[in-house]
Order: sequence, then C-alpha cells, then structure tokens
Amino acid sequence: MLATFESARRPPYYNSRTSYDLQGFYMKALKLIILDKRMQTFMIVAAAVIAADHLVKWIIKSQMQLNQTINVIGDFFTISYILNSGIAFGLFDSNPSPVKTPLLIVISFIALGIILYIFLTLPRDIKGAGLSMGLIFGGAIGNIVDRVVRGEVVDFLDVDFPDITIRVLNIHMTRWPTFNIADSCVLVGITMLLVILIRHGGRSEQEQPGT
Repeated sequence: MLATFESARRPPYYNSRTSYDLQGFYMKALKLIILDKRMQTFMIVAAAVIAADHLVKWIIKSQMQLNQTINVIGDFFTISYILNSGIAFGLFDSNPSPVKTPLLIVISFIALGIILYIFLTLPRDIKGAGLSMGLIFGGAIGNIVDRVVRGEVVDFLDVDFPDITIRVLNIHMTRWPTFNIADSCVLVGITMLLVILIRHGGRSEQEQPGT
C-alpha cells in the first residue's frame, strides 16, 4: 500500500535509476571539488580576496567621509574615499545613463561565467592557475557585490604618476584612476595568468620532438 502511494506521488517520468545516477554524479563532483588541490586553492584565494576587499571597504566607509582624502606618502599615494558607478579604475564613471548599472551587472555575471569556464578548461599541468584565477574571480565578486547592493563601487586607493596625454582620444591623465583591493587583485591575477601561460607555452614548444 505504501509503495503504491509513493508511486502515485512520483511524476510519470520518474526513474529511480536515473535519480541514483544523478546523485552519484553530484557526489563525485563534490568530492572532486573537495579533493582537487587546484580547486581548493581557487576557492580559498577567492574567498580571502572577497573577505579582505569588503573588510577594508567597511573600514573606509565607517572611518571616512565621502570624498575625504588622507595623505599616506605625501600627494603620491593617498586614501581617497569615492563611489564609482563605472567599471574598474573608474572607467565610464561620468556616464549618467540609467541603464549603465543594470548593464554592468549583467556584463559582470557574464564575465564570472567566462572566468569559471577558463579556469575549469585550463590544462591540469599549468601550475599557479588556482592562485591567479582565484585572485581574478575573488576581485570580480568583490566589486559585483558592491554594484548589486548599492549600484556603486567603493574606491579608495589613489596613486600619482607622470602625466599621460593621448590627443587622438582626448585623454589627459594626471593621476591613476582611484581603485580598490578587488581591482588590484584582478590586475595581479591577469598578469600572473599571462606570465604562466606564456611560460607554459614556451615549455611545451621545447618539449616537442625535433626541437
């Protein structure tokens, strides 16, 4: 009687073997994530970046007034609390379009998917992939949380550098655009990944027969 009742509750397409196979697949995937050292590094680094980024942002917001500046190394390096509605390093911050924030959120989530795809499809013999991709993913998540919660990203690191003028694009920069820890981690992660891939490519060519 109980078996008949359970059968009636199940949809007509239910298959106990299929359900068991899916459970087995999920368990194998979970074990792979837990036991895979590269995945462990990726998750730990990403979580550390997100935690550090938002801890420092919280300190900045709670201890400083908006648009306040604190000189750290004279005018060369300052802590300047601003809100950035654009992308990394303040790009497109001056664009007042009402669709900018939703569009940037969508683009950010697409970028996260691409980052995960690249990480999961990288050859297993590439060392340092977990660290570099963890920095990129964690930095991207750090800024996405800001954008989703308040529509703007907290930036505070302000560095001076020699003036740059690009007349063709009508660009004149006297300081590096204000950024945050998440931006820094993304930039460092991308740089690391490029170096790793270049070195891996050169090593692969040397190992080919006849070279």
